[in-house]
Amino acid sequence: MKTTRTSLWSVAPGDRPREKLERLGPAGLSDSELVALVLGSGLPGVNVLDSATSLLSQAGGVAELMGMTVHELKALMGVGVATAGRVVAVAELWRRANDPGAGAVLEHSHDIVDAVRAFLMARASAAGGRVTTVVVVADSELRVRVVVPIASGEGEGIRPLVARVLHEVLYRGGAAFALAEVRPELPTDDAPLYAVRDVLKLASATVGLRFLSTVVVTPDDWCAVE
Repeated sequence: MKTTRTSLWSVAPGDRPREKLERLGPAGLSDSELVALVLGSGLPGVNVLDSATSLLSQAGGVAELMGMTVHELKALMGVGVATAGRVVAVAELWRRANDPGAGAVLEHSHDIVDAVRAFLMARASAAGGRVTTVVVVADSELRVRVVVPIASGEGEGIRPLVARVLHEVLYRGGAAFALAEVRPELPTDDAPLYAVRDVLKLASATVGLRFLSTVVVTPDDWCAVE
């Protein structure tokens, strides 16, 4: 990692992240300065600002950094479990604070739909002619913990999708979950959805998770795959 400063002592006191935060507020700090505050200290021989800049560069930006798992962060140069844990903890707190569906109880299929629509509205998201897969993660009392979009490869099989869904639920500390497909209109062929549902039922039971339901959500309608 290339750096020109080995210590923040070479930075003017008023330009150091903590002092700037107190003086200007968080909006007055750059991405690197905010990440530096999360890190707390830099890598051996590298100051915290340069460490933060390197971390952002390796991740590809703030959004990418905040979406990474502990294992993905540890794969970056110079990142250990402590640094990865701090970044993931901050990202998770932000998600919980900004997820309008968090805490809602999933008693019926329409509760799942409400959680998904709240998630989409908060992010001004829409299907836009594409199919978007979303997993609603809940605790053992069926309270929503978080709603997470699931990336899916074009034309991929069922098992890779199921593996990603289960990974997200376990990673988020969930005990139960529901799957939703956001579409511009309701499907005319339900067979693929039933196939995914059946594999999810079997796979979730194998790893000790409770699978609640699969729903399809459109801008004006919804249906449960039951």
